[in-house]
Amino acid sequence: MSSNIKFTLQATDDGKEVFTAPLSYDALANIVSNYPDHDDSNELFLLAARHPAATVRENVAYKDHLSVEVIDILAKDTSVAVLRNLVRSNAFREHATHEMLEKLINLDIEIAQSIANYIESFQEADVIKLANLLATHVDPSVAGSLADNYSTPKKILKKLLTHPDPYVANAAKARLEN
Repeated sequence: MSSNIKFTLQATDDGKEVFTAPLSYDALANIVSNYPDHDDSNELFLLAARHPAATVRENVAYKDHLSVEVIDILAKDTSVAVLRNLVRSNAFREHATHEMLEKLINLDIEIAQSIANYIESFQEADVIKLANLLATHVDPSVAGSLADNYSTPKKILKKLLTHPDPYVANAAKARLEN
């Protein structure tokens, strides 16, 4: 994050600046939220990913068309809300490494559940290795999310049949029967 970046609202008339005012973090968060989610928007997203306000970074993190540079910045964020949004982003799912995912799984239960819910969409990760990590998570709700996912490999579902939590075991059984 850089505290040197200043965002301003500017109006011009016939190419001449007629109005300039600083943007609050709240106004910028709204602009980022409503800004088109396209690859050519990454210049703004890169700058906003460095903003000191977590609400601005949260609105960048849920975008589906982020560059690897923006993903790398946001993956190191200290705000759990930013990281929760990032894990749900298609761009993150395309580029997340196993190391990134493992760190996030150990950081927050909701993030771990999201990863379990979308395990098949993490293109750079070994699904079996990732699923084994999620299946042995200390919080049974993470294994429950994994058991509820139709894309969880059968090998992992069979392992979950013997899980000590009845919900997890029953969910794995139901998934295997469908």
